[in-house]
Amino acid sequence: MNPEIVTQEAAAARRFGWSSLCVWAATGLSLEAAQGWKLSSYLDDELTRQLLRLGHAHGAVLSLMLLVYSSAGVPVLEQREDAGASVRKLLCAAALLIPVGFTLGAFGHSESDPGVGVLLVPVGALCLLAGLGQLALVSFRSR
Repeated sequence: MNPEIVTQEAAAARRFGWSSLCVWAATGLSLEAAQGWKLSSYLDDELTRQLLRLGHAHGAVLSLMLLVYSSAGVPVLEQREDAGASVRKLLCAAALLIPVGFTLGAFGHSESDPGVGVLLVPVGALCLLAGLGQLALVSFRSR
């Protein structure tokens, strides 16, 4: 495999991971500010608070997962024709769909059910499982 393609693949995963981590860290800071300023639109709605926290937490953790993938996952996949680009795309989709789904679910929800945006979460979860499954299979086959 061309080492330049492997380097580009790792760099693409790192760019997405760091950018995403920055966004979700800023989201967490915003949630802390809403708590500190005692914003009633945030504090008075338990479901909104829970969904926004889930979005922030999943966004941050999945961003870290992409950073780990950039250094530990790409070398495992370097023998593949695409150097793992398909796995990166699945993991990036998961890191986008899951937290955004939780966050969108916080808006326009009924009293006890999240908004329709939460439907992105299972789609993202499938992307996550597909990407991690491919990584697991390749890691068992590699020496």
